[in-house]
Amino acid sequence: MSIEPVSRISFNEKRPEGRPDSKTVFSEVTSHLPSDLLMGITILLQDTGYVTIRPIKLVRADWYRLDRSVKNMGGVWVRGAGFSHWSIPLTRSNS
Repeated sequence: MSIEPVSRISFNEKRPEGRPDSKTVFSEVTSHLPSDLLMGITILLQDTGYVTIRPIKLVRADWYRLDRSVKNMGGVWVRGAGFSHWSIPLTRSNS
């Protein structure tokens, strides 16, 4: 599985069929997040159809604000050993 920072993806590359445009995904995700917290996170676009948001440095109150925003986009907090992050599916189910 390859993970690339959204901001470093070559926007001129031909993307695989069905994969959304990286600029569009990045713009949509960041538009739903508190703008004052964008410097404290890393946003990654995965080939698996998910956007991963990893906190770099957040105080507790900011973590809760970001958590609410991500959950409103259909994302979940994934607790891992050394790589805890939010995961947001690129396509939302209609159920």
